[in-house]
Amino acid sequence: MKLHPNSRATRTQRPWASLSAVFLILACFGLSPVAAAAPSEWPSKPVRLVVPYAPGGIADIAARSAAQKMAEQTGQPFVVENKPGADTRIGTEYVARAKGDAYVLLLAGGGFAVNNALFDNLPYDTVRDFVPVGLVVSNPLLLVTAADKPYQNVGDLVQAAKKGEVITLASGGRGTLSHMSMELLASSTGVPITHVPYKGGSAHTADVVSGLVSGIFENPSSALPLVRSGKYKPLAVTGAQRNSALPDVPTVMESGVEGFEVINWFGMFAPAGIEPATAQQMAAVLERALQDESLRTRFSSEGVTVGGPLGSEFGSFVADETKKWATIVESRNIRDNQ
Repeated sequence: MKLHPNSRATRTQRPWASLSAVFLILACFGLSPVAAAAPSEWPSKPVRLVVPYAPGGIADIAARSAAQKMAEQTGQPFVVENKPGADTRIGTEYVARAKGDAYVLLLAGGGFAVNNALFDNLPYDTVRDFVPVGLVVSNPLLLVTAADKPYQNVGDLVQAAKKGEVITLASGGRGTLSHMSMELLASSTGVPITHVPYKGGSAHTADVVSGLVSGIFENPSSALPLVRSGKYKPLAVTGAQRNSALPDVPTVMESGVEGFEVINWFGMFAPAGIEPATAQQMAAVLERALQDESLRTRFSSEGVTVGGPLGSEFGSFVADETKKWATIVESRNIRDNQ
């Protein structure tokens, strides 16, 4: 299953095409989307949810929100542990090493798919070492510039680049979704765009607002307050449809960049080796937790969608994302050989 229709890519150097097949095999062992009834044995003790990001961002907020609702559903504590560092590899490896432990879960995002292509020597395998549980939250990014920049849409930005203007787009760091979105835009339009990486967080904000850099692909949760205060000008959203939080802002595809779609997502994974029935129960608990209306309403106001595919369907989505970004990493020559 695909969360969105335009995740398509091929790759010659690595067997990404087999990822969907691997997740399909997992489904045959009982890791398909949850049935109406599920075993009640899990959880029988506290669960640790590892977040490979620093506290305070959308990943941390999503993890804590899901953990709270899952605890309410099951009567067991769900404890969020932040383990940031090394482009999310530290926390991700920690969970990978907990093979067979159904009480250590991972909240991973787009970097989970990007890193598979970006780094040659990952200490884990994103297919073999993890079981997909389900999508927690997802949202398009916003392409924003300073309010006084002359661009009114993506077309203006592209035309400026074609006329020789140096276009610089900030990001939260190399390999982040803001960076990969910039690379995809450059690849899709054929115009030169200079990447200006920052060390995560909001370090880039002052430079975008002042116009020192041309703009950034930003998460709605971070960008919307600045849009509403008049400091950011939104040019486009990266989803297939317009975002409910900014209904007047067109998509990048509407702006003339065919096939451009980027979704920022965070999902839950378990380490490999857990029982299939336990994986089904995890997905069932997550699904029920994410149906909470107050949770959905709170995230919706920030342009974030709660919930999505579960089990093997979520695994297929992750496989599609992995193939897509592998192609961009290859074509833009941005692999890290560490």
